[in-house]
Amino acid sequence: MARYRPRLFRVAWAWTGDYHRAEDLSQETLLRAWPKRSALRVAEAEWAWLLTIQRRLWWRTVAETARFAPEDLEDTLPYPDFAPISDLQMDILRALNTLPAIQREAVSLFYLEDLSYAQIAEILGVPVGTVMSRISRGRQALRQFFQPRPLSGDTQKNVIGS
Repeated sequence: MARYRPRLFRVAWAWTGDYHRAEDLSQETLLRAWPKRSALRVAEAEWAWLLTIQRRLWWRTVAETARFAPEDLEDTLPYPDFAPISDLQMDILRALNTLPAIQREAVSLFYLEDLSYAQIAEILGVPVGTVMSRISRGRQALRQFFQPRPLSGDTQKNVIGS
């Protein structure tokens, strides 16, 4: 199970937007799963099972803290097992944290973990169509996040043709 720690952390960081919360969440996931590992019947399902545990823990945390504001990502350090984080990767993490939590978890599982719609649906406990909808809405919001912003007021007039 320890081999999944970096992946659990990556998903947790995408969901929480906070290095320390992600570290706590991924560790708590492994602590909860370890005593129950013998109950797992299909070894191939281990990753989905761990993600399901992590998701339940995360939602419990969200419910307990109501709505938290992610800390500034610039102040967090990348997980030691990861390559250094580029500016683009940092922008993507910032963008993910602008999404509602239900879209953020679906988008991160799809893009960060390369899971299929069916696998995500199983982990989240929702129909495949719901997963597709959440990912579609998340993509649309991410596109808007990365759209160039129009110049404001006088600056725009000066650029266009005065």
